[in-house]
Amino acid sequence: MTPDLDSRIGASLTLLEDFLARGRAQIPHDARLLAMAYDGVAEFSLGGKHLRSRLVHISAGDVAGEGLQAATVFGACVDLLHGAFLIHDDIIDRDDLRRGRPTIHAAVRDEYGDAHLGTSLAIVAGDLGINGALQLLLTSDLADDVVRRGMRLLSSAAHETITGEILDIAHLVEPDPDLEQVRLSNHLKTSEYSFGTPLKLGALAAGRDPASMKPIAHALGNAYQAADDIAGAVGDSEVTGKQTAGDVVNRRATLVTMRMDPEQPTDPQALAGIIRDVIAEGDSHLADARRLIDETDLAPGIRENLHHITNRIEGMLRTHA
Repeated sequence: MTPDLDSRIGASLTLLEDFLARGRAQIPHDARLLAMAYDGVAEFSLGGKHLRSRLVHISAGDVAGEGLQAATVFGACVDLLHGAFLIHDDIIDRDDLRRGRPTIHAAVRDEYGDAHLGTSLAIVAGDLGINGALQLLLTSDLADDVVRRGMRLLSSAAHETITGEILDIAHLVEPDPDLEQVRLSNHLKTSEYSFGTPLKLGALAAGRDPASMKPIAHALGNAYQAADDIAGAVGDSEVTGKQTAGDVVNRRATLVTMRMDPEQPTDPQALAGIIRDVIAEGDSHLADARRLIDETDLAPGIRENLHHITNRIEGMLRTHA
């Protein structure tokens, strides 16, 4: 199914690119900042690995006609939503690099010499992407009931992600956040929109019950977040495309940093033990994911591709070990 899967992801990206191009075509020639906002949204949503649109098409399985059309639209929506969240996340995390290139707020700040201008533009650029994901679905040719159910999933994902980000920000001022609080904010801000929503949208496109994908998504999302937290604490910028050890430098509360000694955060022996603990936590979630994938009533192609995703996350867990 992989060659067909890649072509279907490509169709979602083409749809997304055309949607953004129509919006950019309406920009006056002298509106430099508006053009930078559209270009930034396009770069963030059209670049990367497209895990979320891939999950939509994996979950949809062997569909055609209206089902394929729905999966194509949903795939474009989740990649656009992801790009928007990345733009906002980079402001919150004070990251000047994303995929080895300047983030929107950093690019505008450096061009105009005004940090507040950079932050302001990046905020509304992210808003542009969030609204665009909803608008893309609303203006599609999908049946009204499919649009309504898809809109419910997308808007719920946005709400959970925003709530999770607020909780994550709160960790900076709380006197002593614990690991369970970090796990909760991780789940809300990442697991649902990165795994839950794409897998449920794919099931919706195929006419299956989206709720059946929720446990699998939860397990995969938790494992993915463990891998991401390791990369954020010890990953090198040449590999991650972001600031080296950015989570440590910027005092973010993650599965890794919460286990560190504040007096000696980079002690090699202690850090190695922490990474092993977080890998073990991720492995536990992957074991749950594999069991759930095998136990859930899924077509063989869907099951096989979900196992491929599980194996990829397992590799990510050990990239920086």
